Amino acid sequence: MNILALTTSYTFEFTFISMIAASFYFLLERHKLSDKYKSISSLAFLTTALAVIEYYQMSDFFDLENLSSPSVNYPTEFRYITWLIATPLMLYIFFVLSGFYKSHKKTVMTTLSLNFAMIVTGYFAETTYSNNLMNFNFSITMFAIGFVCWLGIVYIYTKYLPQELELTPSKNQKDLGKCLNILGKLVLFGWALYPAGLFITFFDPSVDTALTRELIYNFGDLFNKIGFSLICFLCAVKLTKNEAK
Repeated sequence: MNILALTTSYTFEFTFISMIAASFYFLLERHKLSDKYKSISSLAFLTTALAVIEYYQMSDFFDLENLSSPSVNYPTEFRYITWLIATPLMLYIFFVLSGFYKSHKKTVMTTLSLNFAMIVTGYFAETTYSNNLMNFNFSITMFAIGFVCWLGIVYIYTKYLPQELELTPSKNQKDLGKCLNILGKLVLFGWALYPAGLFITFFDPSVDTALTRELIYNFGDLFNKIGFSLICFLCAVKLTKNEAK
């Protein structure tokens, strides 16, 4: 039995179930939020619910029979289509939570544009190389552009937004700061899983390396989609309580 294929399949199932649970949680706990912050529940739900749809569509790909086959098929398109829709929602949550979506519209657009470019170039980097559609130089260039876009998002969440938050005093500043600090770490360390998973396939096109990439992507979705949404949701609960004081 291929242990790597088995592990990849099991982590897929675990992430799938976790996404379903998170989606129900954001809906069932929605009553804890004031009207001002109910949109946080909606955005968090959409982020994980889209992942549920994605994982349902990918379930056949992660069947052990497919993963153990020498000609294994990978759900690349499903992943990137969902990332293209879900990650902007995920990144937008904090802007709504902090109110920056009104006062920092240029930053919102810059963040979402960087995210779009990161995913599109990542898709071309992965598909053109793995399918022998373009040469290595093209694929690594696409990867590099996507990597720089990711670093731009890291800068916004770890440097720029914390500075702007300090310049916007409010009774929620401390709680928003704690939330943003965790989100910044997720964007820096959690999102690093994706380029790492893609990068290793450039130098070893074997099936085991591709399975490792899928395994890394499973963990990335688990920690980032649920983690990001949950941190923002819990912060919204805290801000709702602050309103009542």
